[in-house]
Amino acid sequence: MIKKNLLKLLILLFFIYGCGYNPIFTNKKTNFSIYELSTSGNNKLNKIINGKLNSYKNSDGNKKFSLNIETFLKKEIASKDSKGNPKTYRINLTSNLSVKDSTGDIMKKSFSKTIDYNNKSNKSQLKKYENETSKNLAEKISDEIIIYLQSI
Repeated sequence: MIKKNLLKLLILLFFIYGCGYNPIFTNKKTNFSIYELSTSGNNKLNKIINGKLNSYKNSDGNKKFSLNIETFLKKEIASKDSKGNPKTYRINLTSNLSVKDSTGDIMKKSFSKTIDYNNKSNKSQLKKYENETSKNLAEKISDEIIIYLQSI
């Protein structure tokens, strides 16, 4: 019985190890490099975006870009209950990207992510959830920026 389970486990590990899974953003062979990165707007979210883009600074890519990113976070009430209290909120994160290539051409693109969520009775939990949600939105936008830069 133990030998059967051990054999099944070894076969399972063999297939998992050999599947060739590779996360998309761990491949460091890119066709671009960032030589200058400046940000404005929401500092907390810009740090998250900078963290993801810093690994592409001064890399071996053929195309060299200078980036300017403006990030705005907008929180609004999406709906209210019958008493007028907020029922759901909406967070909208917008990043305006300005890309200057080595020839001096400037390209502009805007990235936006929105999410709706329910109000919570515990305000500290609500603030924690909002912070985590805005962090996730910033990570998604930084991934989209990387994909955009690879496609230029």
